[in-house]
Amino acid sequence: MTVLAIVSPKGGCGKTTVALNLSLAFARRGWSTLLVDTDPQGAVGLSLTRRVADARGLAEYVAHRRPLGEVVIATRLENLAILPIGHIAIQDTPGFHAALADGAALGRLVEEAAAAYHLVIFDTPSGFGGATVGALRAATHVLCPVQAEPLASRSVTQVFEVLAWLRDNEVAVEPVGLLLTMLQLREKDSLEAAETVWGGFPEELVLEPAVPRDPAFLAASSAGVPVGLLSRRPPPVAMVFDKLAAELEQRMRLTEKEPDDGPVALVD
Repeated sequence: MTVLAIVSPKGGCGKTTVALNLSLAFARRGWSTLLVDTDPQGAVGLSLTRRVADARGLAEYVAHRRPLGEVVIATRLENLAILPIGHIAIQDTPGFHAALADGAALGRLVEEAAAAYHLVIFDTPSGFGGATVGALRAATHVLCPVQAEPLASRSVTQVFEVLAWLRDNEVAVEPVGLLLTMLQLREKDSLEAAETVWGGFPEELVLEPAVPRDPAFLAASSAGVPVGLLSRRPPPVAMVFDKLAAELEQRMRLTEKEPDDGPVALVD
């Protein structure tokens, strides 16, 4: 079972945008994917329809031990399902973080999901509170979006400090890379921040695709859809996530498809 946690020490880096659009890209590539929102603010639901935002979800699964099938929302795409955050009162947020911190509840979720899905993707809150640490404990791999701006690029080392601490506690979660987001190549500060990441970390650690700042993301958010479903002919920026999914397949060794997987003849 492959489990990808998407984490960042800083908010506003496009973490939920990456989680949602990457989940869609994996599903379209044939991988049965479950996107799980672990953020008490319900970022995934807020990015989609009111039905998702108001539905039962992870909170009910954890608190009442409801079967996963009762709280997962099927989508119109056969290979993609969503587990929203569910209902959490503001005063209950600290308790929710505490309930997830040891990774047991999310580990149970992963075990249950293994029968139906190839891949689980955790969208996490910013920082390293209980929900994020719990997701890292239950994950096999971690992806870190890095906003192409100075403060965000300087905070990246915190991710590796947390991963080192987890390794010391016998939690083996593998980093699959840093993903530059909101990149503006024509803006000096954005380009310099990207160059700091490119030059400050091993080449193999920085993913080749980068997510640009693009008005299509705002339009998709307003419509309550992933950018790849914004129109029948998706905007060019949607292709970034197809490239990202293809690269991550290799990095996570997510390559065991059906025996007949191979070249498809264009002409009989």
